[in-house]
Amino acid sequence: MDTHRKYMTLSEARSIECNGCGDCCDSRRTDGYWTWGSLPTDQYASINNGEPLIIPIIKSGENNDQWIDRDLLEQDQLEYSPTRFRCSAFLPQEDGRGFCGNHDAVRPEKCGEYPVNTPGIEKELLKHGEVVLNTDAFSRCAWFGVTVVLEHDNRLMMNSEHQ
Repeated sequence: MDTHRKYMTLSEARSIECNGCGDCCDSRRTDGYWTWGSLPTDQYASINNGEPLIIPIIKSGENNDQWIDRDLLEQDQLEYSPTRFRCSAFLPQEDGRGFCGNHDAVRPEKCGEYPVNTPGIEKELLKHGEVVLNTDAFSRCAWFGVTVVLEHDNRLMMNSEHQ
């Protein structure tokens, strides 16, 4: 049995506040695991005072252990392109967390959708009876290990049994 799995309703999952881990804001924080798809050619400069907001990056250096900015490639615009990135609005903090410098401004839709407001999540929940949030690589994330289930799912009781 998966010991870190937590079951909750969609409304419970949506009531969780982001803890600012930043793992979804910068590929470097997950050693390149987390990527951006469908990066527009202006890299969201239109909502960031003319400066690119989402910057493609690549590993470099003698031991391939440094991340550097790279130019936008045509493939970065594809929906399922694994573009490793950094966000120029992400502000790392000394305690390892961070926050978004644009949180109260216009941001890319993905930023407000992840992980519990993605398009179609309600439909997927009704169809499959559960939605495993894509957070298992983010042990620092407030939604780490969360599976969203329907209101009367027996697994909801498992949370209280293992606390």
